[in-house]
Amino acid sequence: MNAHSTGLELILNAAEGVLQIAVTDNEALLCAQQWHRSERATEILAPALRDICAGLEVRLADFRRIACVRGPGSFTGIRLVLTTAAALRRTGRAQLAGLDYMQALATSTVLRRGLLYGAPLWVLTHARRNLVHCQPFVAYGPQIPAQPLESVELLAPAEALQRLAARPGHVCGSGLARNAALFTPLRTGSGPAGAPDAVLMPDLTSPDIAALCLLARHGDYFPQDLEPLYVRPCDAVENLPHLAGRQGLDADEAVSALGNMLARTPESEI
Repeated sequence: MNAHSTGLELILNAAEGVLQIAVTDNEALLCAQQWHRSERATEILAPALRDICAGLEVRLADFRRIACVRGPGSFTGIRLVLTTAAALRRTGRAQLAGLDYMQALATSTVLRRGLLYGAPLWVLTHARRNLVHCQPFVAYGPQIPAQPLESVELLAPAEALQRLAARPGHVCGSGLARNAALFTPLRTGSGPAGAPDAVLMPDLTSPDIAALCLLARHGDYFPQDLEPLYVRPCDAVENLPHLAGRQGLDADEAVSALGNMLARTPESEI
């Protein structure tokens, strides 16, 4: 390792579809892996980290910074990387930074297309049936991550299309392919019927490693655990009254009990 290194950094993302792992030292990429098996990410991550550390001849405790994508996206994937980072923080000296998934995709667009300052961007990712995460960004060139213009919103695809029409630009994310009937281009090089001036990038559905590294470079690191960014309500919470009834429990009591547990202050960091 470089004697003047800023330290080993681990970058993790499992927000949507792909488990991504990268290791850098002094901002130089040492290793990157992408596993297109999101349904097996829980069983893949720990052995993959073990093998990466063995190949680089480092220990997990040697990481000084850990950057994790905290959402929005898959509840399971987000929890996986955040709990892994929390465990590593307790066993080593690493500080943690939370990365935004939508910003990582927007920054990937900038890097792929060589967009300059001021170029408008949109990211649409699948939230669940008939809902997308929607957020506008502006490009800041190749050295600075794309910056959000508004907070991420949960919208119907048709409403997201109206937003694109009002401010056309490059558009990426899984929300395009998952709602292909609405976002199919009128012709090659054109946007969809409702937003013909939009530049669609339906194949860009997961961040590039270079974009994740750029966000990590600009991240804010602290010696504390990261809060997830879910945006949409958890299906299990929304369905709790129904699930409680099937178990012979009172729905109102179940909802109240969950609220009390979620509001309870932890007695320990562990």
